[in-house]
Amino acid sequence: MHIDYLCDHPELIEELAELNFKEWGQYKPEDTLASRTERMRAACGKGAIPSVVVAIEDGKLLGGALLIDSDMDARPQLTPWLAGVYVKAEQRGRGIASQLVNRIVEEAAALGVPQLYLYTDAAQSLYARLGWEVLEEMEYDGLPVTVMKRSISQ
Repeated sequence: MHIDYLCDHPELIEELAELNFKEWGQYKPEDTLASRTERMRAACGKGAIPSVVVAIEDGKLLGGALLIDSDMDARPQLTPWLAGVYVKAEQRGRGIASQLVNRIVEEAAALGVPQLYLYTDAAQSLYARLGWEVLEEMEYDGLPVTVMKRSISQ
């Protein structure tokens, strides 16, 4: 298994967009799979914000994560964000999510980012183990979430 830029594997863009859409699409009813796919394609930077990284094994997509400017309209002052961390259900429990998160943190550090943000409704303990701190609890898109931050040492 290795982590690579999605832009180096364009054949995986639609699959990752579909996984993200199935996981989180219900929170944005106006969203479509086509618009999610276009946003994923547009986010496919490399060594920049936005960037997308993917976990791949034997040519198959296992999961992905994004580094983006903003992931929460309610907190426009917070930037940049770790977003869309997703690992296929049958691949969970192998540490893939942790590797994806750590890779995004490394990408942010290489860009000189001092703080990185995320929000989650269910994975607070994972992120806490990886050095993230709770910033606030709130409701967003009708879902109780935890906003977290990670200071990045330069």
